[in-house]
Amino acid sequence: PSFDEGGFVIDYTAPFGTSLTETSRMLDQAEDIIRREPDVASYSRRLGTQLGLYITEPNTGDYLVKLRRGHHLSTEAVMADIRRQLDTRLPAIDWDLHGILSDLVGDLVLNPDPIEVKLFSPDLGWLKQEAPHVEAVLKTVPGVVDTFNGLTETGPSFVLRVRSADAARFGLSAGDIGGALDAALLGTEASHLQVGDRLVTVRVLDRPGSVATAQDLLDTLLRTPGGERIQVRQVADLVQEPSQVELDREDLRQVVTVTGRLEGRDLGSAMRDIQAKLGADKSLPAAAVEYGGLYQQQQQSFVNLLLVLLMALLLVFVVLVIEFRSLLEPVAIVFGAVLALAGAVAALWVTGTSLNVVAFLGAIIGVGLVAKNGILMLDRVDHLRGEGLGWEEAIAQSGARRLRPVLMTTLAAAIGMLPLAWGIGTGAQMLQPLAIAVIGALCISVLLSLIGTPTLYYVLARRFKRERRA
Repeated sequence: PSFDEGGFVIDYTAPFGTSLTETSRMLDQAEDIIRREPDVASYSRRLGTQLGLYITEPNTGDYLVKLRRGHHLSTEAVMADIRRQLDTRLPAIDWDLHGILSDLVGDLVLNPDPIEVKLFSPDLGWLKQEAPHVEAVLKTVPGVVDTFNGLTETGPSFVLRVRSADAARFGLSAGDIGGALDAALLGTEASHLQVGDRLVTVRVLDRPGSVATAQDLLDTLLRTPGGERIQVRQVADLVQEPSQVELDREDLRQVVTVTGRLEGRDLGSAMRDIQAKLGADKSLPAAAVEYGGLYQQQQQSFVNLLLVLLMALLLVFVVLVIEFRSLLEPVAIVFGAVLALAGAVAALWVTGTSLNVVAFLGAIIGVGLVAKNGILMLDRVDHLRGEGLGWEEAIAQSGARRLRPVLMTTLAAAIGMLPLAWGIGTGAQMLQPLAIAVIGALCISVLLSLIGTPTLYYVLARRFKRERRA
């Protein structure tokens, strides 16, 4: 579930090839927007670096924004306001705003975005054509923001093509030429220097800054085995190639992943709209499109929790059969427990809470609590029946006798869950859907335990009794 963390992360990507200085200049304008937000207490910026052992381009980085204690607007509202200003003032930069926890979890599971539309095809041209089209479709869905077409370009590149005949005439190989250029551009590793707890590599450059342009690279001097000095242009040609797209594969299939995030909308309804629009698009074969990200994880989690719920009902039924040594009581109790799910769903609907993994867990807990009340009720009915009372009188007396303990246990559990359901306390919003679902199941459990379960038990018992007599 989404919750207010009191802060958020802003990832940014400037156009490929933007220098560190130019990116910093543009980000100064972004910082002006962040500082003007009244609910922002502080922020930090990383440029050209990130946490982890990864290479980071000088045009990427992130902000970590912390809000004031007791901020007037919600974190989601502050993010929406800053997002609109950044997109308007700095449209050349791709902005991605999300929560702190979701950013950390997303990096760990390699699914940082709620919406992921995966396009599979061996035809790179088709992927380049359809990925922007799919992104355009995502932008038309209300609540979808921070879209990205998944086409990450590597930027233009220079390829040095060695003329083998000319190089052989001077006694040089491609490796010799590459090593000389590497030394001219990056220097030669000479030694290492201990600086505190870090080991810094010391490199020696012949003429620092001498290779600044492509022509300088061609003018670089090479020493032949015979001691002769020649220029690179005498043995190689420098060719500029256009920007290429990074190629990703999943299960050995070439894929481009179009992503997006949500603003003020739940994941389920947004994905239904996306699937409806993409499904109606005849240019996208169904076999070439898959949906991943947090949506895929959500669907897998729901399937797993549904199996947990069914197993829980089965185990409760088995325990009740062993306890009552009959099938009538377990059927009536499990029936009431299943109906308690309607109370959990109603509570989520009334409070406007989306169904998520935590709310599903609350519904499962509610089933167990409702089953406990049914056991109290029918156990008393069996006891009174053993004393010779009729069905109607035994059920009526059992309901009157068990009313107080059922109300006491239900109210105690519901009132104990109220602070969590209200979202009081640090981190309470994470478990808020669980508390709402449990309270909803408990509220309807009183009616089920005192009316619904005994009524079904009475109907089954009378019918079973008639069949036995027959």
